[in-house]
Amino acid sequence: MSANKAQEIIRRAMSERSVYDAMAARENQVWGKILPDLERSQTRAEDAEASLHLDVSRHFSSLLRVAQERNLKFENGLTLGCGAGRCERDLVSRGVCRSFHGIDISEEAIAAAREIAKEQNLPLTYEVADLNFVELPEKRFDLVVAQTCLHHVLFLERVAEQAWHSLKSNGYLWIHDYVGETQQQYDPKRLSIMNQVLAVLPEKFRKNKINGRLVTEIKRPEPGHLGSPFESIRSGEIVPVFQRWFTIEWKLEFDAFLRLVVPQGTRSAYLENEDTKALFEILMLLDHLCIEEKIVPPAGGQYLMRPRMVDDVPAKRKSGGKS
Repeated sequence: MSANKAQEIIRRAMSERSVYDAMAARENQVWGKILPDLERSQTRAEDAEASLHLDVSRHFSSLLRVAQERNLKFENGLTLGCGAGRCERDLVSRGVCRSFHGIDISEEAIAAAREIAKEQNLPLTYEVADLNFVELPEKRFDLVVAQTCLHHVLFLERVAEQAWHSLKSNGYLWIHDYVGETQQQYDPKRLSIMNQVLAVLPEKFRKNKINGRLVTEIKRPEPGHLGSPFESIRSGEIVPVFQRWFTIEWKLEFDAFLRLVVPQGTRSAYLENEDTKALFEILMLLDHLCIEEKIVPPAGGQYLMRPRMVDDVPAKRKSGGKS
């Protein structure tokens, strides 16, 4: 029943512009507050520091690391769903890309990104636009970055085509995103594992300091009642849709349950002593083994992609290779 409801939400949003506009307005409102607040949040900064100590990211990579390993340097980059600009600031300051243009639906997030870029004197420009309908310039960029934004995109096919259209033929697309179940309708096995793990964790490891919530059980949320209207709207389709326009040159997939059982906001509790650190190590090992042994599909993924040749993409095949 929930799966049917999720598909009905997608169908209505794609076919009725008034429904889409109402969802987009709410999305803008939600993330316009969340992103700038997180960027300035001391609690978030402390949690990020704890994540570094725990080495939470050990089983996934980064665009910076992959670019350095492959000796890749870029001139003009585009960030889709840039939020408050953290990603492109990091890539420019570390020399991966000379300049960036960022796009996001939230006016508040873009204002924060522009302010920080100005403070740090970085070659970054920004634009308020809805990714679902944005028109991108042809062959302008040699790097397009989609970092944790595509799971909020409804018209994935259009965004994939626009990204392909905007990339130079020798360019790269980087995707790092939640690619798990659409609208968080968790696979029964994943749901069972998460709640069994959660049930044995003491309360101090289940208290999220960022939002103040105590997690006692993880449930499938009712479609249409997630944190924001487009949250995980078509997340399970991201990779197959983008593969129609791009080929995967490199990938790394991860995350069986840790994102929900040990989310941001809970990690500092594991730094208490050697025993709590050991508990975290066990959780990390279990999570990794669940992916390695294919017990559950990955909910997170990183992909370095290359644009397909003109005659090998859907729009061109349909038109006989003509523009």
